[in-house]
Parts: sequence; structure tokens; C-alpha cells
Amino acid sequence: MQLKKNEFEKVLRQLPTKDRFKFFFLFILLSFIFWFSTKLSNTYQIEQSFSIHWNNIPKGIVLNHDSSELVLSITASGIEILWYRLFKNKINLVLNKNIFIGKEAFVSIDNERFNIQQQLFDNTILNQITTPVIKITYARLGVKKVKITSDPILKFRAGYLSDSPLTISPDSLLVRGSQDVLDTLTIVKTVSFIMENVFESFQKVIALENLTNLQFDIQEVNIKQEVSRYSEKQFILPIEIINIPKSVKVKLFPPTGTLKATMPLTLLNGFNARDFMLVVDYELILKNELTHLPIRLVKQPSQVKKVIWEPKTVNYLIRK
Repeated sequence: MQLKKNEFEKVLRQLPTKDRFKFFFLFILLSFIFWFSTKLSNTYQIEQSFSIHWNNIPKGIVLNHDSSELVLSITASGIEILWYRLFKNKINLVLNKNIFIGKEAFVSIDNERFNIQQQLFDNTILNQITTPVIKITYARLGVKKVKITSDPILKFRAGYLSDSPLTISPDSLLVRGSQDVLDTLTIVKTVSFIMENVFESFQKVIALENLTNLQFDIQEVNIKQEVSRYSEKQFILPIEIINIPKSVKVKLFPPTGTLKATMPLTLLNGFNARDFMLVVDYELILKNELTHLPIRLVKQPSQVKKVIWEPKTVNYLIRK
């Protein structure tokens, strides 16, 4: 047993030490880096594929495939080729609207040689364009004028309200897309937004909601909202009776109502009880034999924001 142990220890002593292993691996790594850098610095002639990104697509035109493949014969260093393979694999080309005549369009890539060369690395040589003509299939879109709406969430400071409906400018736009989709499209909304503690008039530029496979002639609109300070004013009004025959007299209990109106502070003293009218309808007595008549508001200034009144019904006594 002791003999075997001695032999094993002898073998261990013959193996490289930990420091020698580190030196060996460092040597291998440096050798690989030197070899790799040498390969990358060499120049090669290859055929390289690039995806095409089409720019300046005319309005009303949708490409069935928004990118195509372009094959180029180039002479470049190994590092440049590696970069083309991993990252710089897209070529931007501009479309001429005059090519869209039939159901298919054809782009002459030979005319774009200088533009393509400009998008390659400075040391890369463009030898040949392997795909000199690119065929593009496309479709023409229908056009429809659509109303623009917006539904913001406005949280007003206490005592402040909007004076009028939200104003959108422009209030409509031209939408291009599949006719089936356009037939069901009635409105286009702006993106939603929230405003807290609103106490003054404001104006904002808001983007439109993005709708898939549709093209807009504008991308944003101007939103305007008038805001004023409001206050409440109370009026005592006589309750009028409508549709009553001349030979009939009706006494109401109570004969008056209390009305509270919320209006702009600047107009608070400009209105009086004559600007409002509360009524009950005599015909409801004949048709429904009601014991209480409902009170309706039939007249109020347009600037008044909110109106409440009491009571909601009245008792009555008929005298003939």
C-alpha cells in the first residue's frame, strides 16, 4: 500500500504546477487573439446580403413587404465584414413616386450605386450590385375624411370649470387605409391625457392615437380649453302653469321654487330671476291623474353651467 502511495505522489509531482497552467492558458489566449486579429485585418472579396429600408413611401401606397434583400459584391477587411454580418446590415433607399404605375413597381439599384457606397465603410469597395433591379408589390389605399375627438380627464380646482366644449384644431383629418377598415371608421381619437388642478385656460399639442395599417395626413392636433372661475347664485322663481285652459284655474302648493345656478363669476350680477323659468304641465293632470306635478326648467342662460331647484314636485288645487 505504501508503495502505491509513493508512486501516485511521484506522478503528481511530474504534473505542471498551477502557475504553469496559468501561463499555458495565457499563451493559448494570446496566440488566439493574434491569429484572430490577423484574420480580421486581411482583405476579402465576398457577397454580402443587406436588407433594404425604403424611405419616402408616397402617401396612399402600402408595400406588401416593407423591406427587400439586396446582395452586394464587396471588398472589405475581416473586421468590416464581421460588422456587416452582425450590425450594419441595412441599406436605406429612397422611392420615387413615379414608379407606382401598375400593380408592381421596379427600382433600378444601379442608379443608387453612389448612395449605397456612401452607406458602407470608407475602406469598403463596392464591386458589383448582384441584384440590379428590385421588384416591389404594393397596394393603393382608400381615403376618408374622419372627425377627430378627444376625451381628456380634467380635474378642476375648486370653484373653476370649463366655459365651453373642448376645441380641437383641425377637427378632422384624411385617413388612408383598406376600404373595409375605412367603412367602419367613424372617429379618430387623440391620445388620452390627464390634467390636475386646472384653474386657467390652456392650449396643448396632442398626438393622435396610432391605428394599425392606417395612414394619417397629420399626426397631432391643437387642443384648447377655456376655463373660468365659477360661483353659485340663488333665485326665488314663480312656478308657471302651461297648457291650462282659460276656464280653469289651478293653485299650486308651493307657488314658488328655489333655484341655484352655477355661472361664471364675471357674469354673476348679469342674470336675474327673469332669465330662468320653472313650469308644470296641466295636461299631465288630464292624462295621468297625478296628485303631484313634476317641475321642469324650460329656460336658462347658455352660460350657466349647473342648475338645481327645489322642490321637484308640487301639489295643486283645481278651481273651475
